[in-house]
Amino acid sequence: MIVTDSIGFAATHTITAILSEVPGFRVSHGSQNFETGGPIGVGSQTPEAFAASMAQAAAEGARPVAVHTNFDPRRFRPACETQGIRYSLLAREPRAQINSCYAWASKKVLDGDDVSFLTMLKQSLPKLPAVGIRASLPNIVYAYAVQHVCAFNLAALETGADAVRMEEILADEAAFRQVFEVPDAVELKHFSGDEMRIASHRSQAEAQVMAEPERELIEAKLTVSVGGAPATVGDMVQRLGYAA
Repeated sequence: MIVTDSIGFAATHTITAILSEVPGFRVSHGSQNFETGGPIGVGSQTPEAFAASMAQAAAEGARPVAVHTNFDPRRFRPACETQGIRYSLLAREPRAQINSCYAWASKKVLDGDDVSFLTMLKQSLPKLPAVGIRASLPNIVYAYAVQHVCAFNLAALETGADAVRMEEILADEAAFRQVFEVPDAVELKHFSGDEMRIASHRSQAEAQVMAEPERELIEAKLTVSVGGAPATVGDMVQRLGYAA
């Protein structure tokens, strides 16, 4: 039983597609209900119930795997450990992950999603002027993306979870098999000439409609704290092992 969790924006669709071809694997993606597989926010189980459902599936002979649940790692990892589930963080180079989140969030704003926009305002508007950053629309959305991505990753790291780097497992078949315990006898088409690259719900085109955010300034000055010391994007790059 394996959970390789992520806030998203880390090739989770592609990874799920590869795993879904493995006989006997039961893969949950973008859901907080292992039994129904419904989208996040619809009929959600508690983290404890989700982990118990994975254990039940294993007892019935399946090989349960969950990717991208959005459960708070500080609660979900202990729930997984109780059921004997191996939990790790699915990471991506932080700036790339943030930029993907920014594109998705920009589309939400430009599509008129008022709930998402209000969330972004509440999280970012009070913080930007306090650190000398203009509260422009692109800066607000980018600051939200920074906080959204970094808060989840920090929370997982604070639990002591190992980080699995998305770029490595999609480029190295042996690493992918090891992380997800895929038997050697099972062919993985992604690594045998039929590479999978599945686009998610992000949209770079919408992000490009807005003016450029002050990325470097925000990354340098905006900090995120989840139980430990405040961290910048640069700190996150270091902690996840992406620094040169």
